Amino acid sequence: MQHPRKPWRSFVFFLFVGVIAVLSLLPMQIEILPRQLEELGVPLKLPIEIMAVLSLLNPLLFIIVGLLIGHFLAERTGFYSFIYDKDRYGTPLLSRLRAVFIISALLGGISGVFIVTVDFFLQPFLPEELHISGAESTVDFFDLVARLLYGGIAEELMLRFGVMTLVVFIMWKVFQRSQARPTSVIVWIGIILSALLFGLGHYAATAAATDMTPIVFARMIFLNGFGGIIYGWLYWRRGLEAGMIAHIATHVVFVLFSL
Repeated sequence: MQHPRKPWRSFVFFLFVGVIAVLSLLPMQIEILPRQLEELGVPLKLPIEIMAVLSLLNPLLFIIVGLLIGHFLAERTGFYSFIYDKDRYGTPLLSRLRAVFIISALLGGISGVFIVTVDFFLQPFLPEELHISGAESTVDFFDLVARLLYGGIAEELMLRFGVMTLVVFIMWKVFQRSQARPTSVIVWIGIILSALLFGLGHYAATAAATDMTPIVFARMIFLNGFGGIIYGWLYWRRGLEAGMIAHIATHVVFVLFSL
């Protein structure tokens, strides 16, 4: 019987994709950084390109940490990745991806439609700064790439492979050490917490844009957290790549509504 291989090739592959995803944010950072620095009253002491690259170190670090957590803890916690399984055990990759593609894309697309619909009906109750305008809804090539790569893949490495895996692993070891695997209750807590943490991660940006009222706070949590429930369930039941497919499909819906 062939012994499982150490899946470092999968780690390097996802790290490479994560780096590309972070770099896809560079054009946007070059565009918005001067305005942000001006609003904060911070002088521009370095070329804007260097400042933009430095601003991407944090998301790159988060991706690396999330990838390391998933690399060492995901399989032990009962989660899996098709790419990792292919690397580790030689299991089929494309056939497994095909098997989950439709359900994942469908759930991601439905999530996107639901999020856009709810946000549309919330518009009359939101401050003017959060109203959707035609200028804000345009999508260029770099924005599209960033949405699909960073939003669809990098955020899943950080939040599902990383945060959700870690939360479930810790709670399992603290409360259910006698269980061979975490129960569904523990997994659902991990799904919800990782989604909520992502929503809360947008607090600073939202507060900088407008006053943080209860409706603005609820919208922030919903827009950024609802999809995470779907992606987390797919990660649990269908694998990491299923969550990525769904997340990408959600962003495709956002782009289509923008166009």
